[in-house]
Amino acid sequence: MGSAAPENDRAITVLVTGFGPFQAKFPVNPSYEIARSLPPSFPQASADDKPIQIIGYGSPIRVCYNEAKELIPELLEAYSKTVDLVLHIGMASGRKHYAAERYAHRTGYMKHKDLDGCFPQDEQAEKDFDDCPDLMETSLNYENVLQEWQSAISHAPEISPACGADCRPSDNAGNFLCDYTYFNSLVWYGRRNKKIEGGHRADRPVMFLHVPAESDEKTLEQGAAVAVGLIQAMVKDFVAHRSA
Repeated sequence: MGSAAPENDRAITVLVTGFGPFQAKFPVNPSYEIARSLPPSFPQASADDKPIQIIGYGSPIRVCYNEAKELIPELLEAYSKTVDLVLHIGMASGRKHYAAERYAHRTGYMKHKDLDGCFPQDEQAEKDFDDCPDLMETSLNYENVLQEWQSAISHAPEISPACGADCRPSDNAGNFLCDYTYFNSLVWYGRRNKKIEGGHRADRPVMFLHVPAESDEKTLEQGAAVAVGLIQAMVKDFVAHRSA
């Protein structure tokens, strides 16, 4: 094996996950279809930017609180020496737009049961995550990432599947498995880097993307292009402000 590439030339690696089905009317969860359709690598927008490598988690995350709570720390630990950033993708039924989620909730999951008919009790969550605030957020600069992402999508050429996509900010990830998975990822990074709040860009380099529920070929192609745009925006912020 040859020597590792110099730090300045090293690709940025992004772990991407999606979810499995959770309702009979949605037998295909577009989030996993989008995640697994992403190319293994793609260049950044200009020659000055870092190349990007994608690691797609090979199985859909089951829509189950206990399994997500066990899986996320194991997955992130397994890739701790490989992955720079994480993007979780989930579907939001009833929406036609794409949403980059800012916050994840510690509690508030008792209204929506998972596939096993379970949900995390608020009291138990407060014990399990007593070192965490009620809301956690990415350590990336959310406003910068959002602006870069929306600008890239709005200027996408007509031949691009991303053309015409409606990309919005969101302050509420929904208090279900999407929200819960996002929270657990933020907690894992926050605890590892001893930065539950604040800190540098690399302290909690995680974001969550909600996509529409449709799973036709055209919508999935658009979703993949939108996800690529968000990943590029995340990487740009991560690299440009790594020491901020």
